[in-house]
Amino acid sequence: MSKENILRITLFVSVLAFNPLVAETLKIPANIQTQQTNSIASGIANILHKRGIDEDAAEEISREFVAEDEALFARMMDNLLSGCKSINKEELLTYLSKEALFRNSVQLHDYDTLVAMVAAIREKALDKKTLSELQTVVKENRALMS
Repeated sequence: MSKENILRITLFVSVLAFNPLVAETLKIPANIQTQQTNSIASGIANILHKRGIDEDAAEEISREFVAEDEALFARMMDNLLSGCKSINKEELLTYLSKEALFRNSVQLHDYDTLVAMVAAIREKALDKKTLSELQTVVKENRALMS
């Protein structure tokens, strides 16, 4: 190897070894996903607590509701919120808190479940555009499952 290549490699390795920002940026995506998942569980718990459930019981119910695969649930919920423009996060969390209270599971990769959920949130029949959006969301969520 030439001296120039050795110098480049040495410089590159020293930058990687001594730059703490490189190590920190690798941890950020996992932290963001954990924070989003925690906000889902805490959002459900807050709504349950506002409805009169004891705070500890509300936290336990919400943790059990999203416990199976929290990261996957958060990603599916994010797909639903970004893919279906007719609902917002607060409405979705309110619906999910009701389902969590009654210990009903919500399958975010099932078309029938999403149609029933959005229809219940909107309290009216869904139009073709919304149904098409939900089909796209289901395809994305099923891809996450496999």
